[in-house]
Amino acid sequence: MKKSNFFWVGFADLMTSLFFIMLVLYVVSFALYKKQIEEIDVLKASLENKITELKKSVDEFEENKKLLLIQAEKAKIIEAVEKNLEPLKSDTSLFRYEEKYKRFTLAFDVEFKTNKSEIKIDELEDFDITSNKIQDVGKKLQNTIDYLATKKVQDSTMGNVSYLVIISGYASKLNDPKEKNDYILSYKRAYYLWNYWKELGINFESEKYKGLIDLQISGNGWGGVGRFNRDPDNYFENETKNQRFIIQIVPKIGKT
Repeated sequence: MKKSNFFWVGFADLMTSLFFIMLVLYVVSFALYKKQIEEIDVLKASLENKITELKKSVDEFEENKKLLLIQAEKAKIIEAVEKNLEPLKSDTSLFRYEEKYKRFTLAFDVEFKTNKSEIKIDELEDFDITSNKIQDVGKKLQNTIDYLATKKVQDSTMGNVSYLVIISGYASKLNDPKEKNDYILSYKRAYYLWNYWKELGINFESEKYKGLIDLQISGNGWGGVGRFNRDPDNYFENETKNQRFIIQIVPKIGKT
C-alpha cells in the first residue's frame, strides 16, 4: 500500500507539472497568436488603404484620360472648322478677318446717308458699287455655309457641330448723335442687310440649314470692340468707317 501511494503521489505531481507546462505554452502561444492577428489587421488595413488610393488614382487617371480625349477631339474639330472657314479668310476683296477679335468684317466701306439703314439707292452712298459687293458677300457666305453643311454630312467628326452666325450692325456718332436712336439704327442696318440677302434668295434660316445654323441679328450701336478711333483732324472720315457690318461665325461643339 505504501508503494502504491508513493506512485500515485508522484504520478499526480507529474500530471500537475505537465498541466502547468501546457498552460504556460497555451498562454504564450495565445499571446503570440494575438500579436500576429493584430499585425495582420494592421497590414490588412494598410493594404486596404493602398488599394483604395490605387483605385482612386485609377479613377482619376481614367477621368483625366477621358477629358484629354474629349479635348483632343474638340481641338481636332476646331481645327477642321478653322480650315473650313479658310475660303472667307482668303477672300480679302470681300472680307477682312480680325484675328484679335476672331470675326469677319467687310473689307469695303459701307456708308449710309444720315439716319438711313436700308440697302436702297436713296439711303446708301455709292449704291451700285456697294450693293454689288454686298451681294457678293452674301453669295460667298452662303457658299461657305453650304460647304459647312456638306462637311457635316461627309465628316463624322463634324456631325455634332453647329454654328452661331451673327450679323451685327454698327453706327457712327455724327450730326448730334443720340445713343438710343443709333443703337436702334444699327440693329435696323443688320436687319435690312439680312432682309436684302433674303430677297436675293440667300436665306440663312432656310430649312436646309436647320440644325446647322443659328442666326442672330444684332445692333452694336456705339459699342463693340475694334471701333475706329476718332481723328481730331478728320473727325467725319474715321467716324464714318464705324458704319459697318460684322459677321461672326461661332462653332458650337456638342454641349460646349
